[in-house]
Amino acid sequence: MPDARRTRTCLLTLACLALSACAGTESLVATPRVELTGVELESASFDRQRFLLSFDVSNPNAFPLPIRSVRYRIMFDDERFAGGETAASFTVPAQGDDSFAISVEIDILGSASHVTSLLSGGVPDHVNYRLDGSLAVDIPFTRPLPFSSSGAITVRR
Repeated sequence: MPDARRTRTCLLTLACLALSACAGTESLVATPRVELTGVELESASFDRQRFLLSFDVSNPNAFPLPIRSVRYRIMFDDERFAGGETAASFTVPAQGDDSFAISVEIDILGSASHVTSLLSGGVPDHVNYRLDGSLAVDIPFTRPLPFSSSGAITVRR
C-alpha cells in the first residue's frame, strides 16, 4: 500500500511540475508587434479583386521567434475586409524585424455593402484599417501570440 501511495504522489508531483512549466513559458514570450504595411491591387475583374497584403513583424524577445502560422482579420473603415489563417514558415530574429505577405481574393458581390461601395468606385488612395490576429510559434508549450494594430494605409494599384 505505501508503494502505491508513493507512486501516486510522484505522478501528481510530476504533473504539477509539467503544468507549471506550461504556465511559466507564457510569461517568458513577449508579444511581437505586427503592422499592415502595404495593400496592393494585383488583379481585378467584374466580381473579384486580388490583393497582396504586406506585414512587418517586430520581435521584442531576446530569442528568435519561429512562426508556424498567422491568423488575421483586417477591417477597413470598421468593415471586415479579409481574414483567415495561413501557414507560414519564417523566423523573426531576436530583437529584430521581418516581413511577410499574404495574397487574398475578395468577392466584391458577396462582401459587405460598405466594402463593396468602398472598392466598386475604384480603389481609394488611403483607408483606415484595424488588424487583429495571432502568430502560432514553434516554441513548446506556447500559445499563439495575439497582436493588434490600427492606422491608415495607402492602397497601391
